[in-house]
Amino acid sequence: MFEQINKDFETISQNFIKIKELTPQIQKVCELCIESLKKGGKVMFCGNGGSAADSQHLAAELVGRYKMNRPALNSVALTTDTSILTAVGNDFGYDTIFERQVEGIGKKGDILVGLSTSGNSKNVILAIEKARTMGIKTVSFTGQKGGKMKEISDVTINVPSDTTNHIQEMHIAVGHIICGHIEKSLAPKVKALFLDRDGTINVDYGFTYKKEKLDFIEGIFDLCKRAQEKQYKIFVISNQSGVDRGYFTLEQMQEFNSYMKEEFKKQGIEITDIYCCPYLEHPDRKPLPGMFLKAKERYNIDMDSSVAVGDKERDVEAALNAGVKKAYLFSDSIKESKGKIIKKLTDIRF
Repeated sequence: MFEQINKDFETISQNFIKIKELTPQIQKVCELCIESLKKGGKVMFCGNGGSAADSQHLAAELVGRYKMNRPALNSVALTTDTSILTAVGNDFGYDTIFERQVEGIGKKGDILVGLSTSGNSKNVILAIEKARTMGIKTVSFTGQKGGKMKEISDVTINVPSDTTNHIQEMHIAVGHIICGHIEKSLAPKVKALFLDRDGTINVDYGFTYKKEKLDFIEGIFDLCKRAQEKQYKIFVISNQSGVDRGYFTLEQMQEFNSYMKEEFKKQGIEITDIYCCPYLEHPDRKPLPGMFLKAKERYNIDMDSSVAVGDKERDVEAALNAGVKKAYLFSDSIKESKGKIIKKLTDIRF
């Protein structure tokens, strides 16, 4: 068994190396979907069995999110409405279950993605043929041979395997890549105000974690309100090694953060997200830029237009390392800094 498992992994690894040859086709699909969605179109998915599951999975990535928090994208899996599937299947035949839906909800400029490991699924083929008569661009995810779907689709992703499970493994990987590029291209850019916590938002009493010790720095609410007025999203980026040192628990840290966030909300201020590094050694720990980069990835943050404020040099260094162009050191004692030194939060300009 051990040797067979290793052999299975070797096969999967080789497949994923070979799939890189399909990069031009994958790029083309990304471009077609992005263009359609920009113009008010939608991306439809259909397939049977495991391909039905992949259809639902990929539509969910676009309507929900893949990696970024952003507005929903128009996508639908034609595999999910049991009333339509059973009514059409009963009245017109199973082969028409996707074709009828394309005819009913599809429009010129949409994209139809059909998934079939063989490339010969009759109901998917009929849906593609109907789509082409309506001016809908068609994409096929198939196995190595491509089947009839390869002949009739605008773009075919025929992955390098004839084995069903390996084809499906590559289909979902390619689908994820496509969703990622669609999302990155269409998600609106966000301007961020990055704030350190202890010493910048609240008075630093030394590993502060008790609610009764939450005393806000003068000017922090005014700063955040000014940021919100200028369409900045607010993020807290904080080293919290007190967890690793055993001074307080992760749960206590999170409870303090939640309480702090609620206090901001009472002032009409929305903290978009809080990132904390509870470890003494970790790629997220400032002055390393890990937490900033995670926020950038999830929220599509324009670092060039963003602002960071902290009370320690490592806060400034981490922000600059992450690409933030405007970083302020909040201090009345340090004479030199890689960022601009301020003595009052009201001195910050956006």
